[in-house]
Amino acid sequence: MTDTLELKHFICRFHPRILIIRHLDASKCHTIKVIGRDASVTTGDDAQLFCEVIERTDLLTTIRWQIRTKKKPTNTDFLVITSSGKEHINRLRNRVKFAGNFIGLDGSILLSNVTILDEGIYTCMFSVFPSGRNETEICLRVQVSPVVSVGTDVPAVAGDTEGILATCTAANAKPAAEVSWSLGALNNTVKVQNTVTVDSEDRYTVKSNLIGTASKDLNQKKVQCVVTHPGLKQKLELNYTLDIQYPPQVVYISSAGDQGAFQCEADANPKPTSFTWSRYFPVSETLSSGVNSSLIVLLTPDSNGHYYCVASNQYGEAVGSFYMYDKTSTESKTCWSLFILTLVAVCCFLIWKFELFQRVNKILRRDISQPVLTESSDHKEVCVKSFI
Repeated sequence: MTDTLELKHFICRFHPRILIIRHLDASKCHTIKVIGRDASVTTGDDAQLFCEVIERTDLLTTIRWQIRTKKKPTNTDFLVITSSGKEHINRLRNRVKFAGNFIGLDGSILLSNVTILDEGIYTCMFSVFPSGRNETEICLRVQVSPVVSVGTDVPAVAGDTEGILATCTAANAKPAAEVSWSLGALNNTVKVQNTVTVDSEDRYTVKSNLIGTASKDLNQKKVQCVVTHPGLKQKLELNYTLDIQYPPQVVYISSAGDQGAFQCEADANPKPTSFTWSRYFPVSETLSSGVNSSLIVLLTPDSNGHYYCVASNQYGEAVGSFYMYDKTSTESKTCWSLFILTLVAVCCFLIWKFELFQRVNKILRRDISQPVLTESSDHKEVCVKSFI
């Protein structure tokens, strides 16, 4: 009986139109049809590989799955399901599960936590009696989401030459990502230049450069990098602020609040790293120099006058100045001068008064000791006149 079945199997597979055994029914000799669907999945997700027989037959004996990849181009078994329902898993171990129905001729499987190494051709084979073994191939494409970043390798410095203002990179993606820019008001100011590279694992890196002439006016302008990829659930939008570096332009000096304290600031990118204070420009003698931007002036009569602050970064320097007029010091000096003049005047007056008093006393003493004689018209008499 076994030999008869094997012979029937041989006839149905290789000679379906030849009847060589009298008791075999040729109506049962036909080829089954196995169908499957290609699949695409992103790394880290689960992939369901669909496979089934669409023309029902009498007896299913085995469902077998094989895989071949770029690194291992030979078909290798990784899952076998028998009529008793037993599963034999080797290469993919516990990451693969039977998700079909053996009785219903559904051989679908579920592959969890997919990696890039899982990409390849999967063969789904049905062994059915009496038709024999039939199979179909399913292509599993593994998508790798891009690693996206926005920035510059070298800072853009204000000048007259054209260069890269910013770069948006979508790296190590499979397939290649689509990279574009939302520029707003800068549409007519800059242009976009894209480059694409691919590595040995068929992973693509797309670099999109914003090209333009760097200027102070472009600093802190807002742009947006837009990345589209089938591995992303939605397009990725990354906001970026242009960073254009330039030397100090304008230096501002302001009062720091305390009397005699001043602060030096400058419009520069990056911020100034050195401040030099002096009462002369060009600088010949410094009041202070270094990273400290503040200056404290002692309020004295000599503190009035010009003060200069030179602010610098790695690209250049600029100078600002102010004239300090200490009204309090001037008024104090004036008050002391008036006080001294008044004191001198009082002293002079007292001296003059004392000398006058001395002269008067001297005259009085002399006149009292020597009486004055006067003669009237009628007779002569002596009168003593006193000087009071």
